[in-house]
Amino acid sequence: MKYIPNLSVLVVDGNLDNLEMFQDILRFRYNVLSARSGEEALEFLEVNTPGLILLDINLPDCSGYAVMERLQKDPRWQEIPVIFLAEHYDRADEAHGLMMGAVDYILGPIIANIVLRRIQIHLELQNYRKNLEQMVESKTNQLTRSQDTILNILANITAYRDDETGGHIRRTTMYAEKIVNHLFKLGIHQYRMNRTYADDIIKCAKLHDIGKVGIPDMILHKPGKLNQDEYSIIKNHTKIGAMMIDNAMRELGDDSSFLLVAREIVFMHHEWWNGKGYPLGLAGEDIPLSARIMTIADVYDALVSERPYKRSLSHEEAMEIIHEESGTHFDPTLVGIIDEIFMLFRDIFFRNNDESDSAKMENMLVM
Repeated sequence: MKYIPNLSVLVVDGNLDNLEMFQDILRFRYNVLSARSGEEALEFLEVNTPGLILLDINLPDCSGYAVMERLQKDPRWQEIPVIFLAEHYDRADEAHGLMMGAVDYILGPIIANIVLRRIQIHLELQNYRKNLEQMVESKTNQLTRSQDTILNILANITAYRDDETGGHIRRTTMYAEKIVNHLFKLGIHQYRMNRTYADDIIKCAKLHDIGKVGIPDMILHKPGKLNQDEYSIIKNHTKIGAMMIDNAMRELGDDSSFLLVAREIVFMHHEWWNGKGYPLGLAGEDIPLSARIMTIADVYDALVSERPYKRSLSHEEAMEIIHEESGTHFDPTLVGIIDEIFMLFRDIFFRNNDESDSAKMENMLVM
């Protein structure tokens, strides 16, 4: 929707003659509002938002600069263009007003055409800025939708290679989202993250196994347990996935935060807290937080899922293993912090499985 500027002007001046003069100058183009003191102006702004403010630097109860300071501190009023009014020119006063955030400075004696033109210019600039903000927001939303679509396509490619992988991707992404949002809500210093990083982890979690597209079908679809050589090959999915993202960044000339987070997750979600994981053998906090979160989500789902070579474990059995391996496989502090939300994992698994697996899980819950 196109931004339409507010064509009301608030004139703040303690001189009644000046207020009447501005009323005469502006009334044919703008809705003119008035206040005779700083306090009256602030009271007016509590219930009204003008398109522009003409503010005298010398008010009966305070200076215009004091009013400007209040405006700049309140998010509701920060974006209203303010033009200072002064009877006499003072370079220091002008510089001070502009540094405080005023858009212009008008000196007496007042000339109608100059006032009208200055107001018109600043309202047009405000209109342009609002339209530009909307364009940027629209482009950003479009880019985000494009990124999400691409990530879904890439995740689906992995899912199509392996019937078991589709549900696994969906569930592990949900587990990761629960962990991330819990950490974000708590705001614990050691695990503090901004909203962008949190969102990047959530939307990139679905890519953690993308490297499996490079694993031969005879290994990926083997009905039994892998031998040592086959396991060595499937471990390469972390390197293959990282290479895919590296190639994408190189082709796009783009090192956007979400691609860097995607690479962390894809490449390092099999690292262990004690350094005995792969592919790099990283340990402790050398493992990115995104990968440590993904490790927990990935292992939990593997434990409670049935595979040709293993039975599915109950939620309680899976949690017993996760707690036993806290400090070896998993970040022990992280496990402790998120312990209260692990019950949500069981519900996610139950709701996001096919009919046969859901029935199996339901049986496990009542055992």
